[in-house]
Amino acid sequence: MRNTYLNNLNHETVRKTAGKNRIRLLAVLLLFALMIFTIILATKKATAKREGNRIKQVTSVEIHKGDTLWSIASRYMSDEYDNLNEYIEEIKMSNGMTSDEIYAGSYIIVPYYTDGPGY
Repeated sequence: MRNTYLNNLNHETVRKTAGKNRIRLLAVLLLFALMIFTIILATKKATAKREGNRIKQVTSVEIHKGDTLWSIASRYMSDEYDNLNEYIEEIKMSNGMTSDEIYAGSYIIVPYYTDGPGY
């Protein structure tokens, strides 16, 4: 009789442990799925199509004390660029620059886009 009681007790403990493990596994899988879904939504890029043609132009910008490529790029960047770093790289390339150093009193060429005539 005691053996039967212990066997039943052991089976009950195993069932409870297995149930808890299943719940933990389900929670981990649900958390993982939620993370993947969040990453997918966060990396989606919303784009709006502009009416008319956009024309790429350049302007000459005088560098003032305290200016950085970051601050200048922030003033001229448009939706055609994915991010500020990409735009800064284009400014550097347009000016033959190999570093981010700029000096007050100098000029740099800054590309930008404007609305062109609709064809």
